[in-house]
Amino acid sequence: MDEQAWPARTPVSGLAKGMVLPIEGYLLSYPELVAWQRAQQNLWKSCMRRYGFNSFSPPEPGMYPPVGYDDANMARRYGISDAKEAARYGYHLPNDRGEPPVWEPAAGAEGAVFSGSGAQLAGGSYKGEKVPEGGCQGETKKKLGRISYPLASKVEFASLEESRKVAEVRAAVDKWSACMKSSGYRVTHPYKTPDLISTLGSENPSAEETALAVADVECKKTSRLVSIWFEAEKKIQNRRIEENQLALDEERKKNDEVLKVAARANGG
Repeated sequence: MDEQAWPARTPVSGLAKGMVLPIEGYLLSYPELVAWQRAQQNLWKSCMRRYGFNSFSPPEPGMYPPVGYDDANMARRYGISDAKEAARYGYHLPNDRGEPPVWEPAAGAEGAVFSGSGAQLAGGSYKGEKVPEGGCQGETKKKLGRISYPLASKVEFASLEESRKVAEVRAAVDKWSACMKSSGYRVTHPYKTPDLISTLGSENPSAEETALAVADVECKKTSRLVSIWFEAEKKIQNRRIEENQLALDEERKKNDEVLKVAARANGG
């Protein structure tokens, strides 16, 4: 597993370099997600070995990293923001490894012990050994718990929507749009720019796509759109976090407890 391919904590280049929104401390980071997934698999495997399934081997977590470090996805939160990436990839995702393969336990006894249901189980047992309720999957859920942060996600989404209506942001968007028009592109908002090209579904970007992407980032630079939008959203998030501080802290505390269990399952 190549952890060097994992997304950085903050954007390391481009107009969003170093930007971190306040809510990100309450979101699940990619390394935390991988740690939880690894713990889940370790507990699965430990349980399955009790029933003789020593080769039970789901795909290793962390092999198909996303572009963003967490749900905020700062590098592209306000549209593409890195000129070098724009010139090379257009609107395509850089270093895209594709989607992880679909995985399921083998049909028959393995699947029955894993899920706790199947013809191979007799009276809730497999070869005389009692299978936990819900199988090894159910046992793991009880031991490990799940990561959940609905309130943090709500703040993260709502602040982006609210920030779009801020006067300074709307003015910066208008400046960006005027800049794009002077470059030969008629588009009213950065989120609509990819609609101007038809190569997003192709393996590689076209020359037209990269030219559009470069103009997009350059106009974001001259209009200061990214920094203005970021500052506006940061203020909104600080307000929303203050309004929901106790609930957000409790949500993060519960997730931290799950991550502590995960660390023990991973040998930490």
